[in-house]
This record gives sequence, C-alpha cells and structure tokens, in this order.
Amino acid sequence: MDNPIVYEQPLNERIRTYLRLEHLFKQAAYTLRGFSVWDSRATVNALIDILEIVSRGELKAEALKELDRLHAALSRLCDMPGVDREQLNTILSQLDAAQKELHTLQGHPGQSLRDNELIASLRQRGTITAGSCSFDLPGYHFWLQQDPEIRIAKLEEWYEELNAIHKPISLILGILRESADARDLQAEKGFYQQSLDSQSPVQMLRVTLDENADCYPEISGGKHRFSIRFVRPGNSGRPVQVDDTLDFQLTCCNL
Repeated sequence: MDNPIVYEQPLNERIRTYLRLEHLFKQAAYTLRGFSVWDSRATVNALIDILEIVSRGELKAEALKELDRLHAALSRLCDMPGVDREQLNTILSQLDAAQKELHTLQGHPGQSLRDNELIASLRQRGTITAGSCSFDLPGYHFWLQQDPEIRIAKLEEWYEELNAIHKPISLILGILRESADARDLQAEKGFYQQSLDSQSPVQMLRVTLDENADCYPEISGGKHRFSIRFVRPGNSGRPVQVDDTLDFQLTCCNL
C-alpha cells in the first residue's frame, strides 16, 4: 500500500484512555502556536479535556505499572537469538527515563492548572453550550486579547506541565504498535471475524486499508473474539456493508 489509512481499535479501557490522550495532545500541539484567538481557544479546550482525563483515577500509577511491565517483558528478550540488542537497549533506556520522570512528578499531572482560576472557570462552564462566550467570561475574553506571543507563552507552559504524562503514554503506545507484524487478509462480503487467545490478551487492533478503498471498518471486540464489518456510506448516509471480497491488513498488538 502506497498511502495506507490505519484504523485503531482499543480492546481495554487503559489503551482507550491512552489513545484519547494522544489524540488531544496532537490537537493541542497543532493549534498551540497559532496566532489567532481561535487557535488559542482550540488549544485551551484541548488542554482542559486532557486535564479532565488525567484528573480521573490513578493515571500516573497505572502508567508506572505499565512501564514496569513493558520493561520486564522486553528484558526477557535480551538473550533470545535474532534480537537487535542495540535497539532493545535503546527502548529499555527510554522506559527507564520515562519511569524516572514520572516518579519525580509531584502529585497529579496538571495540578497547577487545576488551581488556575481562569482554567477553573472554564471547566465549570464546560457543560454549557458555548459557555465561554465573551459575555459569560469577560476575564477569558480579556486574556484572549493579549498579544499572541503572551498567549502562546502561557499555553506552552500549560502544555509542558501536562506533557509529563504525555511522554510515557506516547512511548507505551509506540511500543505496542510495533509489537506485532501486519498480516494480509481478506474480508469476504465485507466481513471478518477472529477468535482471541484469552491467555495472551490483545490490547489493540490496527486495520490498514489503501487510501483508495471506498469503505472503512467498523470494529467490535472483546476478550474472546472480534469482528470487522467494512462499510461505505449509503445514499441516505447510513453505512452499508460492502458485498465483495476486500483486501486489508490486520495487526493484533499485544506485549
């Protein structure tokens, strides 16, 4: 495939959370240094969404456990024949660095943002449609009228504080995505199903299609099996399953 499109499906809540955070960090980074007020608004919204996620549960402790588990799993590969030890040692060093950085993080990620009055006022109005209009939050409107360089500097400060959790999550997802090779498969009449080994649970599925494929996958899965239904938009907008055999690639990520 020259220009593939990859569709990812998490199979547990932890990976689902990590993928959502990755998405939000990419969104924030894209508009972070934009000069317009709307760029700053979009960045703030993404940062607040990140803050909402990292404020739930024990994300830091769970990330540390996952880093430790990955380190132990990869360390067992050191003496196996055919392993690129230089690359493996590089990954193990990255895991060590990520663990140390998380251990040095005091309290929950984004603590100062939670204590910031402007951020707090925006979070309070998050459930109100268009609740951050200028007449709702004149203080926010005032902040948005500051010189772009001032706004961007503050946004970079906020982003960097939350980035402490972003780095290990990016590392975990990167290792997971490289944990298995893609297989060339076919979906007869647009449908594919496979059983899973419950003793070695798959954490994420990756379905790869050529960019010229006029369909997309709808993936559903659990501990024991998963299914993929390839659909295309119908005339009414409702997706319709394709009725021919479709070539695709599948990666079952597990480490």
